[in-house]
Amino acid sequence: MRAVLCALACSAALYAGAAGACGHCVEDKVASVYDYAVASRAFSQKQQVAFFGIDGALVVNDDSRRALEGVARGVAGVDPDSLRVSLDTASLSVAFDPRRTGFAALQKALEKRLASRHLTLLPMKVMDAPATLKAAPQ
Repeated sequence: MRAVLCALACSAALYAGAAGACGHCVEDKVASVYDYAVASRAFSQKQQVAFFGIDGALVVNDDSRRALEGVARGVAGVDPDSLRVSLDTASLSVAFDPRRTGFAALQKALEKRLASRHLTLLPMKVMDAPATLKAAPQ
């Protein structure tokens, strides 16, 4: 439903002659947590960058931001300094080593750490090389 509403909103904005980011499109969410330096470092180390939407009642404050930024610490295969969070678009990204953990295991480990906040992750994209975005594995 969100995707339909986003498509309609984006179409209306284009029709009106002024396109703006709706904040609900996958591309907007990915862009809000994409960090060129993180991605470049990840690719040079043969890592991938995963992008997730955050589903649930997300409280927008500094405590929530710090808690979400700490969610990647200690997860096997994750670069703990790579986590990027956007509370505005309810999304996050993280670099991980696919030789140490698979995408599904990564998502499960992150969600386990988010469970106390009643949040889950929606896989959006995985980047495994510069300028390549592909749909997240289902």
